[in-house]
Amino acid sequence: MNKVLRWTLSIVLALVLGYYGLGYLSSYVGWNGYKKWEYRVATSNISESKQRNVFVKELNFKIDSFPDTLTNFKVYIERGFKYGRNSSSETVQLTNSNFPYQLSFHYKINNELYVFIRETELKKFDSASSSWGYLKNPELPDTIILEIRSPNIHSGVIKVW
Repeated sequence: MNKVLRWTLSIVLALVLGYYGLGYLSSYVGWNGYKKWEYRVATSNISESKQRNVFVKELNFKIDSFPDTLTNFKVYIERGFKYGRNSSSETVQLTNSNFPYQLSFHYKINNELYVFIRETELKKFDSASSSWGYLKNPELPDTIILEIRSPNIHSGVIKVW
């Protein structure tokens, strides 16, 4: 083999190994840097909730003041969980939480349409973050109002019970 061919193969091999090595390093640093396994998370649909074995029950809802339909929109209660230490595919159910349940729904309907818990409704939960409601028991204490928001579409509300 001549020197030019060996040199070319060495460069190509180094580039391929570098490409995959940097991808792995980026993934490793990103996962460990964000420490995703430390934070409570929620599913975005019932099938994912059932797959993770955290689904509790589906809730009733009615859409008001909204001119369109929300195809496949569901609201449900699930057990709280975190991702596993090494993978977001792994589910670690919360065991020592005072608020082991959470209200869940798909909040991003499309690129312009979002659903949020109305800020004044968060006080109805046993505990809440800025946009999620947590519960001691797998039941809502009262009807909860969700807001449908979009910059281009007239907003509406969803009543959940």
